[in-house]
Amino acid sequence: MKQYTNVFASFHTIYRLITTLSDAVSFSTGVCRVFRNAFKAEKIVMIVKTFGTNTFFKIRLEGKNQVVKKGGLSILTHIEKEILRQEKEIIFNNRLICPFIFSNTLGAIYIKRSVQENSFTEIEKKWFLALCEEVSVGLKIFDLLQEQQKIMLNYVKSLSTFLTQYVPTSHLHAKAISRLIKAMGKTMKLSEAEISSLNYAALLHDAGKMKLPSQLLEKVKPLTEAEYKLIEKHPQKGVELFRNMEILRPAIPIILHHHERYDGQGYPSKLKRDKIPLGSRLLSILDTFDAMYFGRPYKGRHTLIKIEDEFRKQKNKQFDPKLVDIFLSILKRKSMRKHLRNFRDTK
Repeated sequence: MKQYTNVFASFHTIYRLITTLSDAVSFSTGVCRVFRNAFKAEKIVMIVKTFGTNTFFKIRLEGKNQVVKKGGLSILTHIEKEILRQEKEIIFNNRLICPFIFSNTLGAIYIKRSVQENSFTEIEKKWFLALCEEVSVGLKIFDLLQEQQKIMLNYVKSLSTFLTQYVPTSHLHAKAISRLIKAMGKTMKLSEAEISSLNYAALLHDAGKMKLPSQLLEKVKPLTEAEYKLIEKHPQKGVELFRNMEILRPAIPIILHHHERYDGQGYPSKLKRDKIPLGSRLLSILDTFDAMYFGRPYKGRHTLIKIEDEFRKQKNKQFDPKLVDIFLSILKRKSMRKHLRNFRDTK
């Protein structure tokens, strides 16, 4: 009875991995651990083809060691290539091999039990093959998610290009700012998902202005109070555009609150301090830097010295003081200054 309990538990764990994880590498690592524990395996090797490419990643668990390799066919052994080519399971007394197939070959897994352990039983062999079928379904789901994300990324890029043409005053210099986002993310130990969301928000933060009258966006003279109130609505209007897009969901709070101020005098919700999402506090700094460093049609460029001075003045007012300190420390790096200067010189 205990063995059957383990069988059901392993199927449920694979299901949970499919439904809770967001990338194929984490899923596959979890799968390897399930197989190791379920079958008391000494060694596990799992190969997965990366969606839309001719590259692979390979996970190897042996004892307490775990190794993940990524690359082309060169990371595969001759035997591993042959397993993928043959597309069929291979059953031995103490070794089990099975490809993951769903319309096409997605990868394969190899498990080995030490010679001291008993050979795999017939029930274990059937259990192994059934689990491999479930993993195949999981890998196909991750492929479909990758395909959907690719479509959505192309949509985001197209929308960003359109936004740049329609609202040129709101355009962030994506390649330059992306380097700053990456540097700040690394310094602050942000996750890849948090960095991606911040990049999306930077591209689309002012998309809501597309719903505002064009003459208002082109106005050079100071805005009236009524016009300013219209401008203040653009974060909510941007959120309305993206609320049904799964890939942009984590970026929505960043977009909605990127005009909040650390002292609570911003909009739309007058949030203060840590009540403002971290991504919004970061984007506020990046947006302001972009406007000052690269300039706008109605505003000239500023030197880095002038920009640094302005940020220090606005600590605890417009900006989070800790984030300003991190940003200015990154801005002092010679490599970063050279990178930014190259973009400004080509404008």
